[in-house]
Amino acid sequence: MRCSLVEPLKFKNGKPHFPLLASDPAFPTFFSPNSHFQNDINKHDTRLRIFSGTANPALGQEIACYMGLELGKIKIKRFADGEIYVQLQESVRGCNVFLVQPTCPPANENLMELLIMIDACRRASAKNITAVIPYFGYARANRKD
Repeated sequence: MRCSLVEPLKFKNGKPHFPLLASDPAFPTFFSPNSHFQNDINKHDTRLRIFSGTANPALGQEIACYMGLELGKIKIKRFADGEIYVQLQESVRGCNVFLVQPTCPPANENLMELLIMIDACRRASAKNITAVIPYFGYARANRKD
């Protein structure tokens, strides 16, 4: 099957951009850029926080930009003996927290960092904690031969 678009798709920040569709009266208003959903999720929404680990901070930043939010401030450091220290730099009490951390190599360190980030959010009284793991290194470890 062949695409019959008159002009090629335009992309903004890696997303398809359809400026003509939003002005079409047949186009549902909840898909338009000025929709109620877009206004609910903005930089001033205090109930939603996105944090990124050290495995792929660029991905976390891109997700935050896509949602129209700022990436949460978090301090992650490693001690000389290899232990990981995580400190949230902003309050997450009562917030829905999303932690972006793939388990790419070194998988063990990145997974442990994610678990310590989850623990830090629990101790800070986050309402809900969701781990966003784009690449889960141990997903097929228990597969039969």
